Amino acid sequence: MNRTALLIPHFNNPTGLCASLASIGEVEQIDVYIVDDGSTRVTINEDEVRAVFKAQGALHFLYLPANCGIEYALNTGLEAVLAAGYDYVARLDCDDVVAVDRFAKQVSYLDANPAVYLLGSAVTFFECLPDGSQRDCFTIHQPQTHQQIVRQMHDDNAFTHPTVMFRVAGVREIGLYPLDCKAAEDFAYFWEFVKRYQTANLPEVLTKSEYNDAGISMSRRRQQQAMRLKLLARHFDWRANSAIKLAKASVSYVLPLSVTRALKRGLGIGKWN
Repeated sequence: MNRTALLIPHFNNPTGLCASLASIGEVEQIDVYIVDDGSTRVTINEDEVRAVFKAQGALHFLYLPANCGIEYALNTGLEAVLAAGYDYVARLDCDDVVAVDRFAKQVSYLDANPAVYLLGSAVTFFECLPDGSQRDCFTIHQPQTHQQIVRQMHDDNAFTHPTVMFRVAGVREIGLYPLDCKAAEDFAYFWEFVKRYQTANLPEVLTKSEYNDAGISMSRRRQQQAMRLKLLARHFDWRANSAIKLAKASVSYVLPLSVTRALKRGLGIGKWN
């Protein structure tokens, strides 16, 4: 068993799952927990998945009997990781690809910084073109220091979910992903780390994620924005910055996406979404 486990939820996307696993470098020492969230249209071929995985680690397949939602899939995986006794757990989604040494770099940082319990990185979003190729769209550089992260969390998530690695010791204290923040379970979960521990983001792009209008952030925008408001109110600290960010999120919630995108372009504010 390795020190680090990688948690990947899966739903009807074995091609994306294989692409993600194939991107992991051969020298990486990491075990992978794949949690199928009740796929009905396209199921996992375990032999094909094993064939593309070249890293030094074991693959574990967990199957939910029905489609329950990503937070349930994540928690099923976390329970297995907790029971096995890993030091770290990383995240990735199907279709996302990683730098060949992403996990080694994150483990090295966390080993050298024992006070840091949650670590992310910069991320580049790409789109798939009709000819099968990919084109990079934009890169998000999340705040790097804990102080910057705290400020950002009063506006929006300071971590891009598929980029993170966190300590299992933190999971033992905090618990599993919350079930009352659908489409924003990561934002809610990471707030608990930020409140209790030091956190950080690496400046390097260690993960690339697919960007499309079918993603949770787009197809479930209304629900996600409502959960964002809920979380900003939950963590409101009575400072001016917190009040401003809560007001901004309220405006973003009531306006159509086309209007907020126009505001983003016109004002040059990268976090209007």
